Amino acid sequence: KAPGPDHIKAEMLKFLVAEVAPVLSLLFTLCYQWSYTPDLWRQAQVFPIFKKGDASDPGNFRPISLTSVMRKLFEFSLMPDLDAHSPALDIAQGGFRPQRSPLDQALCLHDLMHDYFLIHHHYPVVAFLDIQAAYDTVDRRVIWQALANSTLPRPVLGLLINMFDEVSVSVLIANHNSSAFSPVTGVLQGSVLSPHLYSLYINSLPGLLRSAATGASMIRVPGMNNPLAINSLLFADDVAIFGRRSEVQHMLNLASDHSISLGYRWKPSKCAVLGSPTATTSNRLTLYDEPLPIVEEFTYLGMPFRYKGLFAPGIQSLRAAGAVQVMALLNSVGVNRTGFSLLLCSRLYKAFIRPKLEYGLAISHLSFRDFKALDDVQNRLVGMFVGGSWFNVAKHITCLPSMKHRYNVLATRYALRADALPTDCLLVLLRQNLSYTRLDKYICQNQLYLSLPDPVPSASGLTAVFNNYWQEQVDRQLESAAISGSHTLLRACRPSVSRPDPILYLPIGRSARSRLVRWRLGRFTNMREECSCMSPIGVHISRDHFLSCRALDGELLDALPSAPLGVNKIDHALNCLPVNPSSGPPPFWSALLSLLHAIDCITHPLAVIPPDPDPGSLWFTDKKTQH
Repeated sequence: KAPGPDHIKAEMLKFLVAEVAPVLSLLFTLCYQWSYTPDLWRQAQVFPIFKKGDASDPGNFRPISLTSVMRKLFEFSLMPDLDAHSPALDIAQGGFRPQRSPLDQALCLHDLMHDYFLIHHHYPVVAFLDIQAAYDTVDRRVIWQALANSTLPRPVLGLLINMFDEVSVSVLIANHNSSAFSPVTGVLQGSVLSPHLYSLYINSLPGLLRSAATGASMIRVPGMNNPLAINSLLFADDVAIFGRRSEVQHMLNLASDHSISLGYRWKPSKCAVLGSPTATTSNRLTLYDEPLPIVEEFTYLGMPFRYKGLFAPGIQSLRAAGAVQVMALLNSVGVNRTGFSLLLCSRLYKAFIRPKLEYGLAISHLSFRDFKALDDVQNRLVGMFVGGSWFNVAKHITCLPSMKHRYNVLATRYALRADALPTDCLLVLLRQNLSYTRLDKYICQNQLYLSLPDPVPSASGLTAVFNNYWQEQVDRQLESAAISGSHTLLRACRPSVSRPDPILYLPIGRSARSRLVRWRLGRFTNMREECSCMSPIGVHISRDHFLSCRALDGELLDALPSAPLGVNKIDHALNCLPVNPSSGPPPFWSALLSLLHAIDCITHPLAVIPPDPDPGSLWFTDKKTQH
């Protein structure tokens, strides 16, 4: 989305679509006819983004090319032709292809490792390879030659050559621009077309590595007469090779030859060989005659792998630190107890933090201990904006489910997506050809997936099914808690999980809302102090004590609706609040707020709490305004 040297943003064009579209259509047609683009479209500002490691090492930065939004629009218009007429990409390449994802490729690697084990009774040696400055070292002549031998229209090929060979690049650091230069090699990292062009550049590698396969899994690919051996997987420039040790060494030698012939270079220090705990360092695999490091665990496409495949316990340790770090950053800008509202904090958590924990859950096979560890991390993160350890009630009233339910939802969505993938996807072909796939053995055996109605409902209907399933889980939990007498505060809340508690969004002042939330969380009764009223000595402040506390106005309690036997009257009043603000405040609204204000004063006798002369007036005023 970042603008290029012309500083035009995509958001600017959205409001001018009707006026700009005809002009752009004419301009794009002229560019196509002449295989030429404006100079400004071929200017790029390279902005280095730090990855990790030593910040003083330029090699630890990823150069992102900021190009004109107009160029990107034009590239999008060229993409269909390029997809339709390019040479077919190898089945092992899953990077930046339609209806493929990094999780698909990671799951394919896991399944292939297990299929190897079922055939050979031992797990394969797996090597992960890293290309040094992958996009920057591309010899574009290799790509142009491949496209010239295809059915790609010549004007499109001429356009690509113009857009990538005649580029001027400047480096942008600390608001300073370097002098422009024209790179001899490379494709722009940030261009819409670059991932596809890079895949064409590296496309001959899987076929070369396949020549070393002797015990690899064989799959039948539509349109091919003979089964195809799969001993390598690529996701753009992320490469994994696997097989017997001697085969892997042969493949490493072939990879070395391939890099020399095409003009790029592997980076042995960042490559890794996945080893079992008993693996020895003697007689190590080599690349360019350099020994490759042996690791017990490797993160491939964001997923932790060990010698047996995907390593579920590694997800929590891999995700937790980053999630806590980002949560701490949000904490410092207002996502905390004294900053934004609890509802807004929970929504920011769901939008920015929880996805970090959830990445990869859909293809993971997790144990009870793994779910417990993930829930502990989520509780810690929720506690960072709720304050303290009141996370169970806070999660319930803000509709934050357990990580087990999130796994069920993500796995179900993944299984539904897998059922609709095109037949030439590697994931689909593995399901058809292998005796074992995690997708069929575990993911599609998820109880939520199995409980889906037939036919599967639309997106909105699917959300309702997920909510109903979650509601059933919560109802069972509350029934169990009622029998054991545990989770008192949780049982006092509304049982519904389909929408947040109304106390979080009804028209009300900040202080009054804080008291409603604190009552739900039990913060008024956690001090274990004696009440200041004339109760017998030794009577501590408790939720039930307030129903008979002499320091409270009895008329306020009488104004609340009658509660069923065994239900706290204040809890019942909160549960009787309308879910729609337009319904208007109930008759007891002012009394409820006055009562909680008095409780706040009792539990904090030394605090200066401003009086509330007109409790609930904001909602009454809002209702009158609507009329």
